[in-house]
Amino acid sequence: MEHTEEQFDDINIDLSVDEINESTEAETDSSPGSDDSVLDVSADQLRDLEVQVETLKSRNDQLMRVAADFENYKRRQEREREEMAKYAGQQVVANLLPVIDNFERALQAQVHAQDPASFIEGVRMIQKQLAEVLFKANVSIVEAIGQPFNPEFHEAIASEVSDEVEDETVLEEFQKGYIMHGRLIRPAIVKVSKVS
Repeated sequence: MEHTEEQFDDINIDLSVDEINESTEAETDSSPGSDDSVLDVSADQLRDLEVQVETLKSRNDQLMRVAADFENYKRRQEREREEMAKYAGQQVVANLLPVIDNFERALQAQVHAQDPASFIEGVRMIQKQLAEVLFKANVSIVEAIGQPFNPEFHEAIASEVSDEVEDETVLEEFQKGYIMHGRLIRPAIVKVSKVS
């Protein structure tokens, strides 16, 4: 008798289902009372898994809170950094305002002044006050006259032959240079010596 392929498939499926049923029954029959132990183990495993799930949820919540806190911290730091940059010079400007006030008073007094020497002395006092404000802001003057020429701090715009000093020594300063916190703000404009 000839069988078609579809009939073979049906026979194979039936055999597979029967084999599974037989092996399940054999396992159940071979271990008496196994139904209860399987349920007990399954219940214990289920409780363990529930505990693990709750632990993971708790850890996830903690991580989410830490991540949110960190994002808030980063935003706060960025905002503070922006404000710091925006108002960095505020204290220096506040310290300069009395100097400006004194210059204005000196200019008003100059119109009525009978003694030019006292006017000059007043301006010198204002200059000293300004130098103190700059000093408090960590601004210092670049040393120039008599120093060896240093292109990092000096800008030479003229030279002069001189046998009295070494070659490339600063002879004259046309404009002062300034350093703030060790960083050059403006180079000193100078004249340097050269050997003939």
